[in-house]
Amino acid sequence: MAAFDYDIIIAGSGPAGVSTWLHLHKLDPDLAARTLLLEKASHPRPKLCGGGVMRAADTLLGLLRIRIQVPAVPVHNAEFRYHGRRFYWRQKNFFRVVRRHEFDAALVAAALQRGMRLHEREALQHFERLDDGLEVYTDNGSYRTRVLVGADGANSVVRAGMRLREPHRMARLIEVLTPTDPTRAYEFTTHIAVFDFAGVDEGLQGYIWDFPCLENGSAYINRGIYDSRYYPQRARADLKRLFRAGLEARNAYDATQSWQGHPERWFDPHATLSQPHILLVGDAAGVDPFAGEGVSFSLGYGAVAAEELVEAFHRQDFRFGSYRERILTHPLGRALRQRRLMAAACYRGWPRVLLTMFFIVMGTRWR
Repeated sequence: MAAFDYDIIIAGSGPAGVSTWLHLHKLDPDLAARTLLLEKASHPRPKLCGGGVMRAADTLLGLLRIRIQVPAVPVHNAEFRYHGRRFYWRQKNFFRVVRRHEFDAALVAAALQRGMRLHEREALQHFERLDDGLEVYTDNGSYRTRVLVGADGANSVVRAGMRLREPHRMARLIEVLTPTDPTRAYEFTTHIAVFDFAGVDEGLQGYIWDFPCLENGSAYINRGIYDSRYYPQRARADLKRLFRAGLEARNAYDATQSWQGHPERWFDPHATLSQPHILLVGDAAGVDPFAGEGVSFSLGYGAVAAEELVEAFHRQDFRFGSYRERILTHPLGRALRQRRLMAAACYRGWPRVLLTMFFIVMGTRWR
């Protein structure tokens, strides 16, 4: 048997990776102490995201006795647009809009206070299989570990190393911050988030969003476009053209502004989520295919993965054959499957059906 440097190595220190460690620490502090997190950047690091943090996320963190206090704009109303019609959802503190580099850094800081071991600026390069574990190679050296947890995002190095022959299930996103006057901007004065599904008629399998946010103390609108590609066989929508048209309609287009794009992997209950000695969580496993919501689902993955890890070490069985079923039967998995049904209905071209489903589903707590 090889001597192991760590029992568990978690690649990635975003919400999924840190949540996995925090839940390990809650369930088995000794096992958490033998766990290492690898982060290719250093916090606070840039993170493209609409920044919506649902109440489910704060509920999960509350169960860990963690409260993330960063600049945020509370959203009490959501407006859904389609075919010139507007539908509204009103709920106090429906979600809050944060800047992800601040949120993630605060979450990491809370975990470090509890003893989390984190190597920043150390990127996972690849891994090799051993008889009873893995040899993990980084740009600083190598480690032997029993288990590797892939919490390293949509373009996961861990997932790539698993050599899966499956559909990519990758959504496309573009976003930009536009400065605004909070005393006059509709999104600020009404605490509203806008979801515009007009592009569905032009092949967009998603929506354009407008979220109020704060950056360095100043007011901005986080504007973006989300294309789930839930039906990948269909022609790709022209995201740049649709996004520009959306910005122009809002008098928010500025040719000097730099748009930023990023991918997101969405959840499929039939996808491979583990292999012997390997688990996937968060974006590496797949998040919400309907709206692209990632934070609350990534935090939820951490709770499920920690249970699986603790049981595996108790039994000394690292095949992780029960991980998929654990996810699917957990409230997290049920919520992800609901979002998948919503995506299937909406992006088939039935947004009105979607809106009805949305009101039903959003009234269902998944924790």
